[in-house]
Amino acid sequence: MATAFGKELRKLRIDKDETIHTMAKKLGISISYLSAIEAGSRNIPQGMVDMIIEKYHLNKERSEVMRQSEAESSKSIDIDLRTVTAEQRKLVFALSRKLNDISDEDCLNILNKLK
Repeated sequence: MATAFGKELRKLRIDKDETIHTMAKKLGISISYLSAIEAGSRNIPQGMVDMIIEKYHLNKERSEVMRQSEAESSKSIDIDLRTVTAEQRKLVFALSRKLNDISDEDCLNILNKLK
């Protein structure tokens, strides 16, 4: 079943009047991999959303929709901690440990502070 991200990706492709072949070539991935991402059977590769935003010159609103759909659709996330401070590292691990204990209301408050 297609994920929110897969639906947005397909919608973008159709809006740009591109075939799956053209979009796959533009993104540097195989047609079958792109098809699997659209269908929701493959994970979204790290950096794909940024690449899509850049290659398709998406405006702020459309970029946010793509990022939100990625967040709704991802089953896991890889975080590169090589360039973060010790305090940032502590924050990442604290959030990962306590995530299940944080209410939706508190999540919204944290998200609003981060914006």
